[in-house]
Amino acid sequence: MTYDELVTNIRNYTEVDSNVFSNSVINTFITMAENRILRDIDLDVFKKESTASMTSGNRFLAMPSDILTHRYLIFTDAAGNQVFLDFRDNSFIKEYWPDFTETGVPKYYSVWDESNFCIAPTPSTTYSVQLGYIYRPQQLSSTNTTTWISTKAPEALLYATLIQAYSYTKGPLEMMQYFESSYAQAIQ
Repeated sequence: MTYDELVTNIRNYTEVDSNVFSNSVINTFITMAENRILRDIDLDVFKKESTASMTSGNRFLAMPSDILTHRYLIFTDAAGNQVFLDFRDNSFIKEYWPDFTETGVPKYYSVWDESNFCIAPTPSTTYSVQLGYIYRPQQLSSTNTTTWISTKAPEALLYATLIQAYSYTKGPLEMMQYFESSYAQAIQ
């Protein structure tokens, strides 16, 4: 399904024209739908691994710019062993390692903000790390008229987008339930 076909389908299914569903509104629906699909189905095609370094005395590790969601964080210890860090909430990290100026061998990580992970204990030395994650592919738009999702999972994209559209218009509950059910079937 191309971008133009999806836009036409959204307007046809909802019976709402471009006066209400402008391209910018529809683009928001598409972005939200694609993000939902990427979170709901863990496809190998969107997995990526990057390398970086945790530095001594720095509790933060920058995230890749194209990250959608993380899967694992591994570091190589002094003996050359790969060690998986356990993911925890920031509140756990703060309680476990309240004094970030103290250093040690990392055990945990959390999402600190939209650009950084927080490591605890704060690394006592520099470690090489590998981050496994799901990346955000280029999204469907008027200039990028097809994507992996639009060609390989067009039904999932259509229903996920219609869920956003019906939510926006506060459409009938029965239709929302139908689109949710159809979406669930499509991602299977």
